[in-house]
This record gives sequence, C-alpha cells and structure tokens, in this order.
Amino acid sequence: IHYTINLMNTYASPYQIGLGDSVNYNFKNYLVLINYIKGETDAKGYTPKSNRTILIDDNDNRIICNDFTKLTINEAI
Repeated sequence: IHYTINLMNTYASPYQIGLGDSVNYNFKNYLVLINYIKGETDAKGYTPKSNRTILIDDNDNRIICNDFTKLTINEAI
C-alpha cells in the first residue's frame, strides 16, 4: 500500500487554491488574489495556457507564482 504524506501544507492541485488564502512563497507571506487554471475560461473569456497564481502582500505588491507546488499554506491562528 502506498500512502502520500503531505509533510508541509502545500496544494496538491490548483483547484484547491482559494481566493484570499494566506500563503507563503519565497519566504514571504501573501494572499491569493487571482488563481488562473490552465484551460479554464474566466468570466471575461480569458483562457490561460498555464497555471499561475497572482499573490499580493500587505503593501499591495503583486507577484506571479507559476508553480502552485511552491506555495505553502499558512495555518489559521
């Protein structure tokens, strides 16, 4: 029997990422602002060719994460 153990709190799929999720990326804390999923068309008709997540920090700086597996979920206090 094979078990997958998720030692760090990471996402297994881009579908698990929620808007407003508190995450850590490159040792900084962010909130998820937008989550684009490859092949999924958004309300404005945009269909991304790859997964990517747009993050925002406390100073309203935005950064793009192209690999959701590098996001660590911050625990709720």
